[in-house]
Amino acid sequence: MKTNLDQKNGILTVTIAGDLTSTTAERLRADIHALCDTPPEKTVWRLLRLDLASAKMVDSVGLNFIITILKAVQKHGAKMQIVYANPNVHRTFLFTRLDKHVELVPGAAG
Repeated sequence: MKTNLDQKNGILTVTIAGDLTSTTAERLRADIHALCDTPPEKTVWRLLRLDLASAKMVDSVGLNFIITILKAVQKHGAKMQIVYANPNVHRTFLFTRLDKHVELVPGAAG
């Protein structure tokens, strides 16, 4: 997982290389919680951009991971975007109605 904070624009970008599945989500869970553990009044970012452009698959554990992140982001009064490149990943987000809660942004495969 790679993170980049654009303090000028208040955007925290979290890039995940590869698929978001049970094997990767569990490893990333502690890292993402550390990012979201800052008290809301001290959070310098207002948008968390989850970059999944290199993912070809997101399984149920990966979806659960995204929902957990979304809840933490909302607790901070921030918003969340997901960058995707693979049409199968996009369909998964549409099928699960995640697009009703998170802004989906098409991106280039990484």
